[in-house]
Order: sequence, then C-alpha cells, then structure tokens
Amino acid sequence: MSKTLKMGMIGGGPGSMIGDIHRITATASGNAELVCGAFSSSKEKSLEKGKELGLDESRIYGSYTEMIEKEAQFDEDQKMDFVAIVTPNYLHFEPVKLALEAGFHVICDKPLAFDYAEALEFQKAVRNAKGHFAMTYTYRGYPLLEKAKEIIDSGHLGRIRKVKVDYSQGWLSQLIEAEGHKQASWRTDPEKSGKGGTIADIGTHAFNLLESVSGLKVKSLMADVSILVEGRKIDDDSNVLLEMESGAKGYLSASQICTGEDQDLSLHIYGSKAGMVWNHNEPNLLTIKYPDFREESIKGLDHEMWESSEVNIPGHSPYFTEAFQRIYEGFFDTILNENSKKEFVKAGIEDGVRGMLFIEKAIQSSDEKKWVSM
Repeated sequence: MSKTLKMGMIGGGPGSMIGDIHRITATASGNAELVCGAFSSSKEKSLEKGKELGLDESRIYGSYTEMIEKEAQFDEDQKMDFVAIVTPNYLHFEPVKLALEAGFHVICDKPLAFDYAEALEFQKAVRNAKGHFAMTYTYRGYPLLEKAKEIIDSGHLGRIRKVKVDYSQGWLSQLIEAEGHKQASWRTDPEKSGKGGTIADIGTHAFNLLESVSGLKVKSLMADVSILVEGRKIDDDSNVLLEMESGAKGYLSASQICTGEDQDLSLHIYGSKAGMVWNHNEPNLLTIKYPDFREESIKGLDHEMWESSEVNIPGHSPYFTEAFQRIYEGFFDTILNENSKKEFVKAGIEDGVRGMLFIEKAIQSSDEKKWVSM
C-alpha cells in the first residue's frame, strides 16, 4: 500500500471498547492513521478522548456535523479519507449519509440501522454515493472461514442439507441495565436499539456468518424471540428454524442469558458427502467430518499473534483482533483500487440490509407465531 489513509471516527469516546478496537486494528499495519474525531456528543468528552489519543485539538470535534463539514473543507492531502462509525445503531444513519454525501468513504458497525425501513434508505444513500461503504461483520475476517467457503464452493461437502449456528453469551443473564451498565442500557432500550435486542446485537452476526460461509440464502423462518430476564424491555434469547432457498434446513440460536458463557459461537454445515464444524473458541481450526466418522483437521497459518497488543477482548482469542484488521485491510484495498472491478470489501450494504430484514422477519414470526418468508 503506497498511501497512508487518513481516518476519522464518530463515536468511541471515553470507556468505549469497540472504538479502541476499530482504531487499533485500522492503524496496526501503518496503512491508516487517525487524524480527527467526534468521539462523543459531549464536546468535553470528545476533547478528553482526542487528547488521550494525541490528536491536534483543532481536529477534535463536538459533533459529527461539525466534523464532516470542516473536514470537507481541507485540501485533499490533509482531510480525512474515511470515517469509522462506532456509535449505537440508532445513531448510524445521519452521520453515514452526511459523510457519503460529502464524498468520504465510510465503515460502519452492525447492525446497520434502527429498523428495516431506515436500512432501505441507507441502501439508496450508498448506491448514490461516490465513496465506498463497508460493515464490520467481524467474523468475515477470519482466514479459516474464507477457507471454509472455498471448500463448500468446491463441492467437497456435497449437497448441503443442514446448517446450524449458535451464538451464546451470558453477560445479560442479570438485569444489569437497572444498575446503569452503559452497554446494557442502550442495547436493552427499544428506543435506541430498535425492535431487536439480542436478535439484532448478535443474531445478525450469526445470520451473516451462516449465509456468507454456506453460500445459501434463507427463504423462510419460524422464530421464538423471547424475554427471559424479568423486567427487561427487549428480547434476550432467540431460537429460529430456517428453510433455505436450496431446500436445506437450518437452525439459528442467539442468546445473551446463557449464564457463564462468554463468546460461545459455533457453525455446523452438513452435506451429503461430509460435514464441517468451526468454533470461535478455536478459530484457527476447521474440522471436516466424514460418513465413516473419520475427521480431518484443517489449521490456519501458525504465526505470532500480537502478544503485545493493547487490545484485550474478553472471550476472544488474538485471532479476533487479526480478523478485525483484515476487515479494514479489505476496505483499504477497495479505496486504493477504485479503478479495479474487484471488490475487496468483505461485507457491505447488502449484508447490512439483509441483516435488518432478518431482525424484522424474526420478530414478526415470533409475534404471529408462524413461518414467514424472507
């Protein structure tokens, strides 16, 4: 990469783990540097974070509107090239729209939007924009999951008959939002998270992982989206039966009330010739299972992971940090190869819109207690 891209950030203020993850993984290779930010709606908190990061005070902003407007006025060799949106999902649309309209590239956290209707407006804005748009569906960055997709596409598993994905966490097994827990407070508030709680927060990760690796699309679903912790306003557990367009059957479970679980994510894909299992607890290992019960282990490249990294993410191996970096590197390659027909972005607007459709359809199915079409 010949150019160091200049990065801006919206959100990620004091105490934000996800903001630090974005910043560190984006800049780790030296292909990008953080030059500006509107880290909080509070000017004081934004200044606190920006100064902590050593930014020029003149490029630490009190709002995203101020940041986008002023950055657009800089000369090409000074202004930011792209902006990372690391705010809660109800605060995604306006800054993304403004940034794209101003000609900046944008990378955004998931879920995409507040609801499906807003996601469709997102889609229009991205399609009309000159800049590129990417999403951080982080698990798409694992090299071994890309290998898994290659194996499936080659026909090695045969015709896919059944797919399963399970994402279990336990951090919401207690009513911690009542105690003022910052992350729980907005994620369990329907006015901020939208209709979906757990089904949106991690269910969309599970859904995207299932479709992207298997190559199959969900045709219809039957969901049970529930609130299992008394006093909670929004879902914290979901179980979804799936029918794929190919005729294959599937199952998706996403829960944040599995007491004692940290980040238990697994993917199972079963074909007529072989099965495949991947687990986030061992992300550098892929297991192929055969009809005679023989197993084949496929390992990723063993190399030193960032032992000295300042990122410490509970429940995640160092490979998670690498996966996040690979999401960014694909985004950078797309920006720097604008004349190429090849798309390096691992997840884009279509993934985000489909994720929002999944949330809406799962909740509709649960409310109506019936199968619904995607």
